[in-house]
Amino acid sequence: MANPTSAELVQRAKDMAPTIAERALQCEQMGQLPDETYEDFREAGFYRIVQPKKFGGYEMDLMTLFDVSKEIGRAGCASSAWVLSILAIHNYYLAYFPPKAQEFIWGEDDNNQTCTPFNPSGTVTKVKGGIELKGGNWTFASGCDHSRFALLGVLIEDENGGPPEFCQCVIPEGDFIIDHDSWDVAGLKGSGSKNISVDEVFVPDDLIFSLTKVNQGIAPGREINDGPLYKQAFFPPSLCTLVAPACGAALGALDTFAEKMKTRTLVFGIGNQIEKVPSLIRLVEAEYEIEMAEAQIKKDSIEFMRLATAGQTSSQLLNARGLYSNAYGMTLFTRAIERIFVAAGGGALQNKNPIQRAWRDVHTINNHGGLNFDSMAELYGRARMGLPTNNALI
Repeated sequence: MANPTSAELVQRAKDMAPTIAERALQCEQMGQLPDETYEDFREAGFYRIVQPKKFGGYEMDLMTLFDVSKEIGRAGCASSAWVLSILAIHNYYLAYFPPKAQEFIWGEDDNNQTCTPFNPSGTVTKVKGGIELKGGNWTFASGCDHSRFALLGVLIEDENGGPPEFCQCVIPEGDFIIDHDSWDVAGLKGSGSKNISVDEVFVPDDLIFSLTKVNQGIAPGREINDGPLYKQAFFPPSLCTLVAPACGAALGALDTFAEKMKTRTLVFGIGNQIEKVPSLIRLVEAEYEIEMAEAQIKKDSIEFMRLATAGQTSSQLLNARGLYSNAYGMTLFTRAIERIFVAAGGGALQNKNPIQRAWRDVHTINNHGGLNFDSMAELYGRARMGLPTNNALI
């Protein structure tokens, strides 16, 4: 059977929107993605969008994943879109991992998914053939409830006295523990981004991936995955998928606001909201903030892929700009939802109104470390002016 096209995948997401909307409250109340939604995404092929062809993936571009996630977020459940984006983008990251690690995860079942809490934790001891990992608590393991493996961040000491190497270890289910009470938050409540821990586990060298070396252009997975998708820089192109759920949530709130404007009467404003200049200004300004942010994010992502297809390496300046575009775009999505939320009035506070959920979720995504405006603006500013950056992300 032929793989679906990008347009077909986006249409599948649009067709799924009513079901996602119906499950939005359930998703929040459960504190994780419903099993039915996980299966719907799997059957639609969403997790395969940027998965390597060698392991059953479609190996499409990141913009396809962006657009699919955006439509799910637009349906009224950014939590569902977030888990979709996170699980799918991990399959992009895995293409850079050692081939034996990819075989370990996907060899028997190419539907297997992974959660990836990056922040290093645990006590690491080098032993023959690998490391021993003891203890440790890893936060923000989005999608862990549907992950067969965890990719845990660790620091491995350099035998020559240099700085420690920042790595990820492949840990199968059964060797990590999910703290189901740890995800109690205001936004992205249904993402299930819980804490996970380990007691003690041996990790062989073949299941260890160096984030330090990949940022120096060393990616062992390219031995078997040599398509242009995986010739890109590791982090900067991929972070666009983190903002896709926020883009969708902001658009969904805009849709709801515009529809309610048609019939809403402002008691204290005396009159119909659709005739009020301030409301009309808020509507169109929010619309343009969302559209302009999306356009810039996609512009940089397209440039990353163009260079990779041409066999060229992206510059530090482009890498920094790509990170900044996502952070600035996230800022614009947040501004847009603020305009909408205030203008929507008290009715927007009701749990049945998707605007309040979008407002909470967009603000939560805006707090992600990889989308921090101040950090990314400084990084891009330094790169723009030719100053030292000393940042592993680029």
